[in-house]
Parts: sequence; C-alpha cells; structure tokens
Amino acid sequence: MNIRTPILGRRVLREDIKEFLIDAIVKGQYRPGERIVESRVAQELGVSQGPVREALRDLELLGFVVSSPYRGTQVRKVSRRDLLELYPIRAALEGVAARAAAIRIDEATLRQLEELLAEMRDAAVRNELHAQTAANIAFHRLIVQAAGNRLLLQYWDSMQLYTTTFVTVAMAQRTPQELAERHQVIIEALRDRDPQRAEQVMRRHIEEAGEWLQAVPPSEEDQGQE
Repeated sequence: MNIRTPILGRRVLREDIKEFLIDAIVKGQYRPGERIVESRVAQELGVSQGPVREALRDLELLGFVVSSPYRGTQVRKVSRRDLLELYPIRAALEGVAARAAAIRIDEATLRQLEELLAEMRDAAVRNELHAQTAANIAFHRLIVQAAGNRLLLQYWDSMQLYTTTFVTVAMAQRTPQELAERHQVIIEALRDRDPQRAEQVMRRHIEEAGEWLQAVPPSEEDQGQE
C-alpha cells in the first residue's frame, strides 16, 4: 500500500505518528484486517522503529489495531455486533455532550457547524461519500468538543474507528441528501440554547441510525462473529 508521506518539519514523536496512522486508518488508506508493518511505516516517515512501535501500542489500547504473535499488527475489523453495541453508548455520550454544548456554545462554533453541514450537502450533491463522511464526523466531534469536557472528548476519540464505520454503514441505508439534512435540527436546538431538546435530538439522531443497522440482515461473516 502506498501512503503519501507528509513533509514533517520537526522531530516526529510518538503522538505525531499515532495521529498520522489514525488518519490513514479512518480515511481507509489502511483497510480492516490489513497489516501495518512497523519497519515500513518507519521508513516512510524517516524515523526509527522505536516511536512507531510505541504509537502502535497506543493504537492497540485505543482499539484501532490488534496484535498477535504470528500476524503482527493489523487494523481492527469492526463487526456488525460491535456497531450494534456501540450505538446506544454513542447516543448516550453525544446526548450528554449536546446538552452541555447547548449551554456553552458560541457563535463561532455554530458557524463552523453550519459550514460542516454545507460541506455535507455539497458532497451529497456531488455524491462524494468520503467527503460527506469526513464532514459528518467533524460535525459530531465539534459538538463533543464544544461541551468543554476533556474526558468526554477523550472517550469519543477512542471510539473514532467504530464511529466512522457506523456512519459509513448508515450512509448505505438512506440517500446522501437525507443524511445531510438530519443534522439541521441539531444545529437549531444548539442555536436556541435548549439543553433538553439538544440532548433529545442528538440521542434520536444516533438511535435512528442504529435502528437502520438492526434492520439490515447480518451477513454470513457477521453470523459467524455473533
């Protein structure tokens, strides 16, 4: 697999490598089940294998990769069961975040949310699903960030691989335009500074997508995992 190596103007530390690999995994440059070769990543980034090894250990703790003695480090495969277990957790977490954000959010953040929704709408028209997914994830992360709770953001970030997969699966169940428009009601609740409504609409936003997933018949691979 070829990954375009970024130009790094400073010493690469473990955190830099970790963020680089997370970005590559979320963007699909490393596919589920694909092996991440420590020496190859080190060569691509022009660093020693030590910080790469440390970054991969961090990614394993975050659930992005799995390691085994004979297969090395591979990108975690997210199963249907994983997604079904995720969505009520994500609904609760983001509901709490939306409630807090409704009290704290400023006009600049609201404008950013509007811009991300515009990106989703534009990507839907152009049928650019990757761009729409990226804007969708950024939209939800911004609300969690606006809640002002560091631990809440940390927990959300730890679920990023699952969240991205969840959004990708949900996008197959409805039109891109419909999926984009579902975010408007969230912005309205936040703009009205209504904590209770913000929490309710956010929970319903995620729970509804979870219901779409439940309605999809499991594949043979899913049945073997469940």
